[in-house]
Amino acid sequence: MRLFLIRHGQVEPARQGSFYGGTEVPLSPVGEQEARRAALFIADQELDYVISSPLSRACFGAEQLLEGRSTAIPWVRDSSFREIDRGNWVGLTPDELEIKSPGALAAHHQDPANWRGHGGESLEDLRIRVISGLEKIRALGDGLSVALVSHMFPTRAILAEVLGLPLTQWNEIKIPTASVSLVEFDASGSAKVIYQGHKPE
Repeated sequence: MRLFLIRHGQVEPARQGSFYGGTEVPLSPVGEQEARRAALFIADQELDYVISSPLSRACFGAEQLLEGRSTAIPWVRDSSFREIDRGNWVGLTPDELEIKSPGALAAHHQDPANWRGHGGESLEDLRIRVISGLEKIRALGDGLSVALVSHMFPTRAILAEVLGLPLTQWNEIKIPTASVSLVEFDASGSAKVIYQGHKPE
């Protein structure tokens, strides 16, 4: 199986620099153009499935992938690939968060696997649901070509799983907006990253 991992384009949050996580945030005009370039980058690749997060910014990217193709391709919206739930951090900037909940960010960084003091998800919570979603994709069958449009943290979760990186090293995985990564699985289930975080220009 070939799995293309595509992050959505640049967004336009209500407040710049604030946490938004798995909430609905619109793409900016730049983000829409980025998504079109990502779709164009793999336009010559045959796809058997397009899968996306149900959030609108990811769905826009899926629509671009499907547009203009001569054959119908199944599109599945799967909540396994939503962005991480930031709980009561949503709408706050890091500086505001430090005033409201001193030490919360530091506590999260010290224990990313288990800390969920904001009422949302820990990184391990996200990892478990994303890898469960990945197993559903793998169950579609060998020899397929699949495009998954999602978000930074779900993309990191899959790449970290393939690369064998712990949660503490996820920040080392650079995933620009509307970038494309490619993972290939062989029949035994072994996987390798062919390229990572490529941003089409």
